[in-house]
Amino acid sequence: MELARLDLNLLLVFHHLLREKRVSAVATVLGMSQPAVSSALGRLRTSLGDELFLRTQHGMAPT
Repeated sequence: MELARLDLNLLLVFHHLLREKRVSAVATVLGMSQPAVSSALGRLRTSLGDELFLRTQHGMAPT
């Protein structure tokens, strides 16, 4: 994976997921829809080849 090709907007979603722990909360903060945040997370997972976050009863937990 070439980092030069990584969409930096995906890192913004990653940052906010670390802080908020909920996709819907990130969507609100970034002014996006929940499906758009989920899609961005999916693209980031594919680009980096890692799950990055797992769903838990307390929100999204980093791997």
